[in-house]
Amino acid sequence: MSDGTPGIFDPAEDCPWCSPREILARHGYSPLPPRELDDRQLPGRLWELLYAAAARRFFFCGTDHLDDRSLYSLLWEQWLDEPTADIPLEAETNTTTIISEFNAGGMTHEEIWLRYYADESDHKFWRSMDPDFVFPPHEDPPHDRDRLLPTPPVPLEAHDGWLPGDDDPALKAEPDPLGLSEVDREIAQAETESEPDDPLIDTPDSALEAELRAMEPENWTSPARQLAEDNIPLLPPAEITEETLAPILWELLHILSLRGFHVLHTDHLSDHELYTELWKRGLRDPAHLPGRNLRGGWFHDFLGSWGDDETQLWLRYYASDEERVKHASEWPKDAIPPKQKPPSNRDWRLPKGPF
Repeated sequence: MSDGTPGIFDPAEDCPWCSPREILARHGYSPLPPRELDDRQLPGRLWELLYAAAARRFFFCGTDHLDDRSLYSLLWEQWLDEPTADIPLEAETNTTTIISEFNAGGMTHEEIWLRYYADESDHKFWRSMDPDFVFPPHEDPPHDRDRLLPTPPVPLEAHDGWLPGDDDPALKAEPDPLGLSEVDREIAQAETESEPDDPLIDTPDSALEAELRAMEPENWTSPARQLAEDNIPLLPPAEITEETLAPILWELLHILSLRGFHVLHTDHLSDHELYTELWKRGLRDPAHLPGRNLRGGWFHDFLGSWGDDETQLWLRYYASDEERVKHASEWPKDAIPPKQKPPSNRDWRLPKGPF
């Protein structure tokens, strides 16, 4: 007889086990074999896989010793078939895989970690255990990917003002992530108009003032212009082949997410339609991109202004049964279209906003 005490949920014990490949396939996503991807296709397909994994709360670290092809191949050949607990999303449990623990490049995972990732405190610990241990010569990892990988979602109530990345020098070192250099120069030349006792602004060239001014619409710039200033090409849709369309789209979505630009409600669009809409309109309008910022971002909704046509799209492809019933009761004159499966299966694995 139960004593009324709630049980403890243990993912390893209470969930069935299967492979990540099976979990992702169940949601309609199967990554392509590495041999089918050329060097132009591979980076975008890698980010597509990483974001699909993140959507099921699988995350990675310790990847900087591998190039894109080596990492994609390792994920496809090893990680995708590693047994893992099939944890429901409602459990809000993250699984992080340390890629450096896989053997690669003729080195064991201990050699990889000691060569590329161990710091002085790690060396001190190992010497305390074995004074005669010979460390491999340290090398800086040849790639810079880990700090750009999808990060586990952390509820706001889990912090007290601090958020992951606030004290990360690698993220702070990004060159002018808010695009504020020109604003800073203008502020430095301007005389302050704020009152001396203003609690928010101490000096005319304060970082806070610059950030606040950048948020004002008159200081927004289009994402397309920002990409051009960063020498990131934005190819016209007509110049993209069918084979490279999806990789280029996912690479673009990744680049935009690092700048704080996220897209919503895209499943009614094909890859070509989505890329074309971004190229023609979505990236041409002025916006404020805060960079990779857990406190917010710029969200571009492909249902637009939610007029009559967009509401019909939402009812047809996105609304739940409960939402359709509620809409019918609140707007009895609206026609309720038959519910259909969207032509694309993308939204669940898009780069997500912070929370």
